[in-house]
Amino acid sequence: MFKPSRQDLENIFHYVGVILIVLGLCMFVPMVISMVAGEWSVFLEFLISASITIGFGNVLFFSLHSRGRVTWNQGLVIVALSWFFAMIFAALPLYLSGHYANFVDACFESMSGLATTGLTLVHDLDHMAYGMNFWRHLIMFLGGQGIVVLVITYFMAGTSTATQMYTGEGRESIMPNVIESSRFIWKVSMVYLAAGTLALGFCLLLQGMAPVRSFFQSSCLFMAGFDTGGFTPQALSVGYYRSLPVELITVVFMILGMINFAVQYEVWRRRPGELVRNMETRVLTTTILITLGLVLAGLSIAGVFGSFGAEMRRGGYQLVSGHSGTGFMTVYGQQMGARWGDLALFGLIVAMALGGCACSTSGAIKAFRVGVMAKEVKAKTKRALSPASAVVVERIHHIRDFNLTDTMVSAALLTTLLYIGLYILGTIIGLFYGYGFTASAFESVSAAGNVGLTTGVTNHTMPVLLKLVYILEMWAGRLEVMAVVVMFAYFLNMLRRRRG
Repeated sequence: MFKPSRQDLENIFHYVGVILIVLGLCMFVPMVISMVAGEWSVFLEFLISASITIGFGNVLFFSLHSRGRVTWNQGLVIVALSWFFAMIFAALPLYLSGHYANFVDACFESMSGLATTGLTLVHDLDHMAYGMNFWRHLIMFLGGQGIVVLVITYFMAGTSTATQMYTGEGRESIMPNVIESSRFIWKVSMVYLAAGTLALGFCLLLQGMAPVRSFFQSSCLFMAGFDTGGFTPQALSVGYYRSLPVELITVVFMILGMINFAVQYEVWRRRPGELVRNMETRVLTTTILITLGLVLAGLSIAGVFGSFGAEMRRGGYQLVSGHSGTGFMTVYGQQMGARWGDLALFGLIVAMALGGCACSTSGAIKAFRVGVMAKEVKAKTKRALSPASAVVVERIHHIRDFNLTDTMVSAALLTTLLYIGLYILGTIIGLFYGYGFTASAFESVSAAGNVGLTTGVTNHTMPVLLKLVYILEMWAGRLEVMAVVVMFAYFLNMLRRRRG
């Protein structure tokens, strides 16, 4: 296997430095909000955090120089390490805010934000300062678009390194090159941000909320909704607003966030037919309908809400939130865990485990891989029923038509197995600490699938090891596992080389 050298490490940490510098610059946005809101202590917390982050990033950037072209495995390591260091430095202002019991809790929160998960350990969220609350949602927006994609878009135009880092963050190329692809993602996201903030802002205004507060909360809700994150400005999540229009608007955000950016690009090019023809959106529609049926059947058996309308509103909202990987909730987590019954929770677990589309802000296994494996089962069945001389070729339409290949099937199966391994890991640790099987599996899939729904297991009193396992799951799940696996293998090989 490849054994890293000092030159390889300099290459890697040089680009990690770039990521940290950009992250530090992003802290100036909540800093300005804190200054405008007169939150001077929060302003100071961001000033300190930004100085440390930019300073550390500059040390890496200027002391370790890029030497040669970045290879594919180096690109994966750069991405995995960048997200790990981003978690640590993004946690600095959160920890200084006093809303977290310790630095591990603050790191849990920052990884949950960057990985667009939405599980939270915050204390007294309803009284958190504007600037700090905005930072929680901003890191979620950055994580959803991809912090590496942000750097590629504005700081690495024309470099060959961009391709390796772009694919390492779990993206597929939408346009002729990754620079154009990443710029399209950010342009579309900013258009959606403006439209979503205005729609939700006016909705909250009509409900009697003060103008500044309504548009602040609407921007936070959009950043978390479109990026399928799940953080909200209020402790009761979307249930705080008790508003059907708010729920419907956020459902639109969640659906947009779970659709492949490549498909959205085709729609923006006035080719809406791709939504219907695309294998991935067809699979997604099918899995949503199946899991929704399981949830509604489970709620009906449990008799939680008493009417189909209430079951559809509550169950349907949680289902879309779970399947998209968002984590918005309109019910209490403890209530859901105690009263919904195993069938409804099983439907949600399956939805969370499958996730949305590839190259979207959603996490988990993804509809494309499910479609590829389903096509392979169909092809195997055809071959078994056909004469020995028959040649069976399975076709897939995803932006264009192409043949199903063994490479595609093996790649889909490998990633799926890695995700299942993550799901099992968190479930076993939950069982070890005495949580029930359903609750342990639900929380583990929610963390590894970057969802954020909870049955009440995730809170600041849970064991430290469980917090660390969930951090690992969120980190690996957001990067589709392989980048983190390669990173660990990379450094293990480096240790073996030194011992040798």
